Amino acid sequence: TEMVTETEVEPVVTTVTISATGDCALGPVQTHSYTGSFNDYYDSHGEEYFFQNFKEIFEADDLTLINLECVLTNETNRVEKTFNIKGKPEYTGIMTSSSIEAVSLGNNHSADYGPQSLVDTKAALDAAGIKYAINDTISYYTTEEGIVVAMVSASITSWGNSRDQYLLDGVTEARNQGADLVIACCHWGIEREHYPNSYQTNLGHALIDKGADLVIGNHPHVLQGIEEYNGKLIVYSLGNFSFGANKNPSDKDTAVYQQTFTFVDGVLQTDISAKIIPSRLSSHDSYNDYCPVIAEGDKASNIIKRMNEYSAPYSGVFFDEQGNLLFKTQE
Repeated sequence: TEMVTETEVEPVVTTVTISATGDCALGPVQTHSYTGSFNDYYDSHGEEYFFQNFKEIFEADDLTLINLECVLTNETNRVEKTFNIKGKPEYTGIMTSSSIEAVSLGNNHSADYGPQSLVDTKAALDAAGIKYAINDTISYYTTEEGIVVAMVSASITSWGNSRDQYLLDGVTEARNQGADLVIACCHWGIEREHYPNSYQTNLGHALIDKGADLVIGNHPHVLQGIEEYNGKLIVYSLGNFSFGANKNPSDKDTAVYQQTFTFVDGVLQTDISAKIIPSRLSSHDSYNDYCPVIAEGDKASNIIKRMNEYSAPYSGVFFDEQGNLLFKTQE
């Protein structure tokens, strides 16, 4: 008689690491003179210059997501507003050469040179193979391990904006399409404010209640805190990153947010593994060279300290000296 041995089936464990940055304006505003502008740096240094200090980090993750706060177009008829931000269609190479796979386009500069400029931007991103989400366009990115990440994005910079529905419906739709992870990208808040308003927190909570696994906010141009809500994280604002729209922002502190999600046999686990990489949006303190750097020493400690301060109003999330996200119960 044959011996029958039962073999233990090993669970299949898959991880997905996502990196997210603050606002990236890959181009100048219309008032900038050429010297010292984003275009000047592009012409002098080439496309790999801007994200050179983060390329290894972005290559090592599964998905890098930035907020692209500009149009990529040759259109010259600008919309009447204070700041119009425009890069060239070929600037997609800045992203593809630095392992940036996806962008959120839902922001208040996505049609700065009229409706055609948004059409041109989408066409440039499509041609480069870069995923984008905006309004009712949901983006689906499949990692090498086969995990499907869905992204929704909208600009909700004015209160009570009907665009909330794009985000809420988008999360539901992405869930119905069977996405493994859903990220909601919100362009929201008050510029230069370090604490979110109730509109942001209410919407952030609503998106997680709808099924979002992570909420990433931008627009204030400065850092805001991180909140844990029902086992998920809301990153209220990551400030600016490579930001061509300002030749010398007064606050150059920023951070790259990273979170690793673990799936066991296709089921998302509840443990939270996240961190910030304290950064500065320029390698010079006195002007913007549009080339973000990883912060070191006192500068890094200061950014972590600030993030702890901005996160203090929430339920016990804090960062250790290395930037790892911990819960006060883990102290």
